[in-house]
Amino acid sequence: MDTQKNTNLSLDAIPANRRLIEELSAHQIISADAREYGLELLYPAKNWGLWAARLLLVLGVALILSGIVYFFAFNWAKITPAMKLGSIEMAIFICLAVSCFYGLQKLSGKVLLLSASVLVGVFLAVFGQIYQTGADAYNLFMMWALLTLPWVLIADFAALWMVWLTIGNVFLILYWEQAVSAAHESEMMIFSCLALFNALFLGLREYFSSKGFHWLEDQWTRVVLVLPILGYILIPTLAFIIEPSRATTSIIFGTLLSALIHAAFYFLYRHKLPDMWGLATTVLSVCIILESAIFKGITEIFNDTDALAYLLMGAITLAIFTLAIIKLRFIAKEMEKKHV
Repeated sequence: MDTQKNTNLSLDAIPANRRLIEELSAHQIISADAREYGLELLYPAKNWGLWAARLLLVLGVALILSGIVYFFAFNWAKITPAMKLGSIEMAIFICLAVSCFYGLQKLSGKVLLLSASVLVGVFLAVFGQIYQTGADAYNLFMMWALLTLPWVLIADFAALWMVWLTIGNVFLILYWEQAVSAAHESEMMIFSCLALFNALFLGLREYFSSKGFHWLEDQWTRVVLVLPILGYILIPTLAFIIEPSRATTSIIFGTLLSALIHAAFYFLYRHKLPDMWGLATTVLSVCIILESAIFKGITEIFNDTDALAYLLMGAITLAIFTLAIIKLRFIAKEMEKKHV
């Protein structure tokens, strides 16, 4: 039965990746030279020209967009309102038209759509300054996110998603500061909300990348979501460690959520979705928490100005990070043996 299935399997249905090459080499189906040749084809070492071209394209677009923003800021009083709004609208239209011309299958088309999304925020800011709407700043970022969401959904472009998520994070922070009158007990809840907001999109990233959405498979799309999640949740955790007697409900909730997220990330990127970058980021965050807790205990035992306390803390810091590096290197070798 299995033989019949394997006979009917087309070569086009078998993905060519490092795992396949390593398995063929381990079973001595291909030689060492064939293995090296296959890896060279899949992961060419001399593709710096392509990466340099893409980097220059992104940098060029970023500089042009920055120049547009600074142009309006510097010449604000000398430009008429109609010219301000009209020129930005024209720039958005040109970006969209050229993006459609190139198509969203090409990087140039996606970058132009990203430029149009950024210019929408510039237009909203200029519109608010001209007509003095009096709206809070969070309204600008809310409308910016809503207006550009359809482009984000159709682009299949990870960089555009990250820009949109940045706008969403800024909106939540400003909304909390300007619209939510948080009591003292819940003032730290914003960090838990931000961590959960980004964790939602991290979960979506992991799910859709496993379903064949190749534009989400780049490793950096995972790291740029893991970092803010751990960063946000680290704030209430450190607040709890520094002054546990004054911990509010939001700080306690954030600390418990931090423990849950760290455990989930370690299990996920250690066993389910092995990834050294995600795992190393999680371990680094744990080291910071552990060191903060130890430092708190040492300062309570010794005088704050005692040189022995700082000497001891330095030795503990070296020990913590040395053990973490040894553990990560051991895990990396284990993953390499499994051809992850």
